Amino acid sequence: MKGIIYIMTTAVSGLIKIGKTGSKNYPERMRNLEANGYYNVAGLKRFFAMELEDYDDKESLLHDIFNKHRVGESELFALDQELIRQLMLSFKGKIIYPENIDQEKEFDQVSKVRKQSNLFSFYRKGLKNGDEVVFKDDEQVIATVVGEREVEYEGQVWKLSPLTYRLYEQRGQLNNSGAYAGADYFTYNGKRLRDLPDAK
Repeated sequence: MKGIIYIMTTAVSGLIKIGKTGSKNYPERMRNLEANGYYNVAGLKRFFAMELEDYDDKESLLHDIFNKHRVGESELFALDQELIRQLMLSFKGKIIYPENIDQEKEFDQVSKVRKQSNLFSFYRKGLKNGDEVVFKDDEQVIATVVGEREVEYEGQVWKLSPLTYRLYEQRGQLNNSGAYAGADYFTYNGKRLRDLPDAK
């Protein structure tokens, strides 16, 4: 039986919802969650959705795999949304959101972005906690390094890729894939983070 498994981001950085719904119910379910929130968490936004055979079993599998990251008995998980999207892209199905996405290209793109994100280290580039990095499209957006791969921005701790996604989302300028290698979009002393030499 076909149905839809979806991922939604929330107002809380790093907290996502993994849920399921019938194919016909999907538009209404999204409107309801985006308007009303879930489990006392607000700011839900659709991030990714696929129509799949045996969607009940596949959703249960995702919940089981990531059970240790689950918030109580809810459908909320403290996880990187790109990891879940990459896993879902390995399923055979039809991408419902975003529309007009090539599944194979999307999988390759997400894999590449996650690999680059995992490899980037502020410390390896010689930055230290307290250093400030600047968003390349808006010099007013300044984030502070608070860990090897984390920055603080507006009181929240982010990895660069999800922060980049959120900044473009706020501007209504998301690219087709919604996948970003964050080190390509922030600079330090005028140089793109990706281009900084490794510290000696």
